[in-house]
Amino acid sequence: MCKQRFRYSASILKTSHLFATIGGLLTILLGSLLLLELPNVGELDFSQLYLDEHGNVPFELHLMALCLLLGCVVAYVNRQVRLELDGENLTIHIPRLTGLGLMGFTTGDHRIPLNAIRKIELAPVTGFRNMAQALQQSKLSLVTDRQTYRLQPYHFLREGHPDHRIGIGSAFGKPKSKVETLINEAPLVRALSGVIDHVDFTSTPTDRTGPLAKHFNLLKHKGMVLQLVLLAALGTYALVDYVMLTNYNIIGELPLWPFVSTGLLAGVLGIRLGNGAPQAERIGLAGLLCVIAMAATYPGLQRYTLVVSSEPHSVAYDSTETGYFEHSHYPAIDQRESNIPEYWQSLPSGESYTFLLHESGLGFVLIDMATVYEKSREFYRTDGR
Repeated sequence: MCKQRFRYSASILKTSHLFATIGGLLTILLGSLLLLELPNVGELDFSQLYLDEHGNVPFELHLMALCLLLGCVVAYVNRQVRLELDGENLTIHIPRLTGLGLMGFTTGDHRIPLNAIRKIELAPVTGFRNMAQALQQSKLSLVTDRQTYRLQPYHFLREGHPDHRIGIGSAFGKPKSKVETLINEAPLVRALSGVIDHVDFTSTPTDRTGPLAKHFNLLKHKGMVLQLVLLAALGTYALVDYVMLTNYNIIGELPLWPFVSTGLLAGVLGIRLGNGAPQAERIGLAGLLCVIAMAATYPGLQRYTLVVSSEPHSVAYDSTETGYFEHSHYPAIDQRESNIPEYWQSLPSGESYTFLLHESGLGFVLIDMATVYEKSREFYRTDGR
């Protein structure tokens, strides 16, 4: 028997439909730009698109470049996925960097003798709103005495044969009546059924409809319980420290990397702790932990500044207008939208005023407003307001 080779595609759309969709989006984008009244292209300073006011490349662009690089790496790794099927063995090569392991599918290198396969299970998924989600979640399980191998049956294209994937119109259709047929007619499934004749194929659709479908008790999973404890702890800290630090305001630009780093770390930790739980609960709780961790980063930065700069230093600011103060070496203090406008109006412009600052060393400054609030309360008491 000749060897059959399969390559992996993350998309369920035919290549021509995928390129047509991308081309249509780019055409709309370029058309929108042409409709704008743009200035002379020769007079544009393109450096303003990627440099800040200090002439530096913002951290956000570095992050976007990193995400683009990671996307290219994942796309390249997906191109390395391959399956080979002959009369005796099924050879699997799926690099771990594809991320398929996070979805519960098999990764790594495996050589499975066909006579070791005891059962083949198809699990088409119904209940999703569109075909793309249903095909993405459907599984092909190869059960042996030692291990169960799980693959995405629809995403493997047989080399040298026509593209079996669906078009853009079918991708958003109702999957309930079609997904099982598509899974059973996928090239990988048909190839296995033609080679392996000593075991039975079973097809058991999984319905994801209904609020209690595939329900899962979080309290029976130790990793999920630990995530719930972390959520409660981080949420309590964020609330308590935020209230305790209301007298401190951050002036200047907050760095983005602490929020991104904390969110990524919490997300990866949540994914790891949720190992063994259903994907929806695992990803959902990890995402919630990521959001709460990022929210707790703000008071955390304030607390960090007070630790590294426990003693504030007095800085004289120039009042350039009502409620607005400037200094040559520190960020401006803008109180024009504060809830004590009468107090700021009582201070004459053009004079210097002293503020207590804590330097963070991260590009922003923490200002202690306790003395300002005390003076404002005295002002309103004296003024009779």
